[in-house]
Amino acid sequence: MFKTNKFSRNTFRHPYTKDSFILYKNVARQYKDKEILSYVNSIIPSKIKELITISKLNSNNVQILKSLLDWFKQDYMKWMDSSSSNNVSKNIKCQNCNKPLHFSIIKGISWRIRMNEIYECLNCNSKIIFPRYAEIKKIANSRIGRCSEWSILFGAILNSLYVETRIVQDYLDHCWNEALIDGKWIHVDSTLAYPVSLNHPHYYEKNWSKRYKYILAFSYNSVDDVTSSYTIEWQNVLERRQQDNKKENIMESFKNFYKEI
Repeated sequence: MFKTNKFSRNTFRHPYTKDSFILYKNVARQYKDKEILSYVNSIIPSKIKELITISKLNSNNVQILKSLLDWFKQDYMKWMDSSSSNNVSKNIKCQNCNKPLHFSIIKGISWRIRMNEIYECLNCNSKIIFPRYAEIKKIANSRIGRCSEWSILFGAILNSLYVETRIVQDYLDHCWNEALIDGKWIHVDSTLAYPVSLNHPHYYEKNWSKRYKYILAFSYNSVDDVTSSYTIEWQNVLERRQQDNKKENIMESFKNFYKEI
């Protein structure tokens, strides 16, 4: 691959980190790996594969992805709770004594495992370790995660079905996918329930009160600013950008760095 220590400074400007760009570049590389795509393709139920293969996917029948989204969300993946306060998990309790677990993080040393989340019972010393994998096969085997793991894996699944797919990050608290259908990038979010999981790009702004600056989409060869596709408040986005970015062309910096790696 490459040596990450050759790059100076980890950050452009909070919250945009060079580590995240390295992560998504390697996700995009995996989306081109035939062995990885064959592996994830093997986990898809044959009936769903046949449905998508028989029906040539286009903008008029994009709803055939519903069965794939439903299977992935309801049957295959499990959501890992994350809420914590003062280093104590709010939603994860000890299976032995039903007490809240102490929460800590051990930072990873590469993109392959970004960090390990440790949930430990201070009463009985039992422990849950949640590795934040970015290697697609490991996510597929663990079958658990949050939006990043779900999006990384679901993007690979779509690519294995010859639906070109990339990963999208809003740099607030969420990521999802976009699939190229009839020459247009379509919003796909495997963490949401259908129909909002498919081609509902304004859902987050309307329902989660998102206040965007930059939403970035990461392909193999490029990083693109796709914010305008996800907002109906474009002027507000521009004003927020201007407050942070009066002189620097930040997208040019993003694109130049992404080419380097």
